[in-house]
Amino acid sequence: MAMGVNEWWATDGAERFWMEITNRTDIGTNLWAPQLDDGGREYWSYSLVRFVREGDLVLHWSKQEEPGGESSIVGWSRVAGQPMESTIEWQSRGTYGRSRTSTGEEPAWLAPLTSYQPLDMPVTQTRMRALEPVVRQIRDNLQSKYVGGLYFPFAISDRRPLRAAQGYLVKFPRDLLTAIPELSLLLALTEAETDATSREQKHRDARLGVGRISDIEVRQAIERHAVEMVMAEFSQRGYKVADVGAIRSWDVEAEKNGERLHIEVKGSAISRGAIELTDNEVRHAEDYSNTALVVIDQISWKQTENGQVETSGGIWREWNPWTPSRFDLLPTRYRYILPDPSI
Repeated sequence: MAMGVNEWWATDGAERFWMEITNRTDIGTNLWAPQLDDGGREYWSYSLVRFVREGDLVLHWSKQEEPGGESSIVGWSRVAGQPMESTIEWQSRGTYGRSRTSTGEEPAWLAPLTSYQPLDMPVTQTRMRALEPVVRQIRDNLQSKYVGGLYFPFAISDRRPLRAAQGYLVKFPRDLLTAIPELSLLLALTEAETDATSREQKHRDARLGVGRISDIEVRQAIERHAVEMVMAEFSQRGYKVADVGAIRSWDVEAEKNGERLHIEVKGSAISRGAIELTDNEVRHAEDYSNTALVVIDQISWKQTENGQVETSGGIWREWNPWTPSRFDLLPTRYRYILPDPSI
């Protein structure tokens, strides 16, 4: 756990919402923040990037004001993968930040985003100020329920009108979605996804003695489901199939009429506009012409009464043959060979 971060939401699977406060022009690309603040210390709003999880929903508060406009919640995205270490050239904001020269690249946290959707009607600062009484009540209710920082998305005081919090990434409590009619659609989109980890499910699990399923268990079950779907489909097409993922850089090998097909399989519980590939996977697809890619997303899963992960469904997309273009590949991390410090 990052120093000073209070995971008040960790026991409630319905709390899957965050808000990025930014002046970026490439909103929806990723969450990206330095690991340390200007003083070399961990800062909760940067460290929160480490706590997002695949499938979480991120609202975007843009400080890019159009002429005659104002800061607003302009859209939302999905977290597309687990947070990772990266680097960033960061220029802090505010009076001190503007007077401080950039120190070049520094260690950062990065979480990929996908499926950015602009809101038909942005939620402006003026609109949020009209809702301040109910927003204040939600904040007060959370403060009475949880000990420690809430990382609330809005600053509320008796001296100034409501405004976005001072920070980069903040937690967006689910109750706020019910208070903002323009965002009510997001509740419907996530309702089915959060059922399996709702309080009711957790209480039922506790009565049954069922433990909390780890992210690794869920991910492995979803990947296994996707591989089994691919093997069943290609078997019906007349191929002899084998699961070779444990020993090869591809997942399924299919053979028919003396020709072999190497199939890369990607499974996900959410809709994917991008996938992660290893260097070996890319190089193999470039070198071997009989390679196919199958992506199966929107796979449903739930925890059974005996504590297992049960999967079903999924949307099939196939590229056959498949050779990834280097123009479509976005580097998200680098391997750095450490030089000899004595030289």
